[in-house]
Amino acid sequence: MEYETKSGRAGPGNPTSPRQSVRKNLEFEPLSTTALILEDRPANLPAKPAEEAQKHRQQYEEMVAQAKKKEMKEAQKRKKQLEDRCKLEESIGTAAQIWNQEILPHWSTMCTSRRVRELWWQGIPPSVRGKVWSLAVGNELNITHGTGLRLV
Repeated sequence: MEYETKSGRAGPGNPTSPRQSVRKNLEFEPLSTTALILEDRPANLPAKPAEEAQKHRQQYEEMVAQAKKKEMKEAQKRKKQLEDRCKLEESIGTAAQIWNQEILPHWSTMCTSRRVRELWWQGIPPSVRGKVWSLAVGNELNITHGTGLRLV
């Protein structure tokens, strides 16, 4: 129909368009060729028997219902993924706040505590990971970037 409309052969202004009567009855109008199932046959072919037309209409409606159901499932899946991502970001933000405000300022006393170990195993937020690792591993040999390059 898009081609017919663009070329001026059929469309809203042309009441003889065979799709007009079919389109009025459809709730869901796909852009693919599945809607062609409901098209009338060309004039040079015999008309479909009524039971065949009904069967095709029913099959088409089932296909549309399945497509809607699939779309709903995909939307629910995307929503759940978004919720999970938000929860993860929130937990990372909370953990970063705990590390920055409670643990890092008191590292010497907190480094061996059970809470720090539990937080460590839950994962160190990327924003504090470098600082935590440098405090945990230390640099007793005073190796700088320049020293490291000379050793290589």
